[in-house]
Amino acid sequence: MTNVLLDALLDAVKILPFLILAYVLIEVIEHTASSKISTKLLKGKLSPLIGAGVGIIPQCGFSVVATKLYTSRAIAMGTLLAVYISTSDEAVAVLISDFSALNKLWPLLLIKAVYAVIVGYVFNFLMRKRELKEVGEHVSTLGCHDHVVGVDEHCGHCHEHEHESKEEKDMYRKNAIKRFVLHPLMHAFTTFIYVFVVDLVIGTMIFFIGEQALSDFMGRISYLQPLLSALVGLIPNCAASVVIARMYALGTLSLGGALSGLCVSAGIGVAVLIKENKPVKDTAVVIGSLFALSVALGIIVTAVCAFIG
Repeated sequence: MTNVLLDALLDAVKILPFLILAYVLIEVIEHTASSKISTKLLKGKLSPLIGAGVGIIPQCGFSVVATKLYTSRAIAMGTLLAVYISTSDEAVAVLISDFSALNKLWPLLLIKAVYAVIVGYVFNFLMRKRELKEVGEHVSTLGCHDHVVGVDEHCGHCHEHEHESKEEKDMYRKNAIKRFVLHPLMHAFTTFIYVFVVDLVIGTMIFFIGEQALSDFMGRISYLQPLLSALVGLIPNCAASVVIARMYALGTLSLGGALSGLCVSAGIGVAVLIKENKPVKDTAVVIGSLFALSVALGIIVTAVCAFIG
C-alpha cells in the first residue's frame, strides 16, 4: 500500500512543473484574448463558430463572460451553448501536463469543437425569433480567482501607463505579479492535489481488486459512463474537470465518458447563470439542454468506439 501512495505522489510531482507552465500560459492567453471580447464577435451568422473557438482556448473566464452577455440578452442561447460545450475548464491543462495523455487530447478537443458549432447553429435557428438587446461593446466580470476578464467599460485605457503616478505603477506591477505568478501557482497546486487524490484512489482500487477487474467493471458500465461523468461535470468547481481529465488520461474513463463530462463542465459559467439569469425556466432550459446534449454525445461516441473495435 505504501507503493501506491508513493506512485500517486510521484506521478503528481512529475506533472507539477508542467502544470505551472501551462497555467502561466493560460493566464497570458486569457489576459490577451479576453480584452478583445466584444458582443459584436458573438452575434451574427458566425457567432456559434466564434463561440466554440473562444471556448476551446484553455482558460477559466470566457464561459463567465458569455454567461454575463447571455443574462443581458446580448447573445443567443445557441452561442452560449457553443461556448459551454467547447469549454473544458481545467482539463486541457491536466492533459497537456501529462505527456503520456497528449494523444488523447486532440480527439477530445476536435469532437467538442465540432459538436459545439453544430449545437450552436441548431439552437440559434430554433430560437431565431428571440430578440437580442444592444449592450456595451465589451463586458468584464470576475474570473475563477477574482481577477477581471473582459474589458471594463469604465476603465478605458487602464493599461496605458504614461501619465500614471508611481503608486499607480506599483499597484499595476503588484497586480501583474498576482495574476501571472500567484494565480498560476495557486491553480497548479490545487490541481496537483486533485491529481494526487485521483491517482491515489485509482491506485488503491487496483491494489485491492486488481487492474483487470477494474477494467472489466468499467467496460461493463461503458454506456453509463457518459451519464455518471456528466453528473460530475455539472459540479461548478474545477475539481470536477480535473477528476474527469485524470481518469481519462489514466484510461479509467472512456472517450465517450470524458466527452460527456467535459462538455457539461463549463467552469463557473453555469454557477453564474444560476445566480444571475432570469427567469428560472430559461436557466433550466439551458442547463437541461447542456446536460442532455452532453450525455447524448457521450453515448454516441461510446457506441461508435465499440463498433469500430
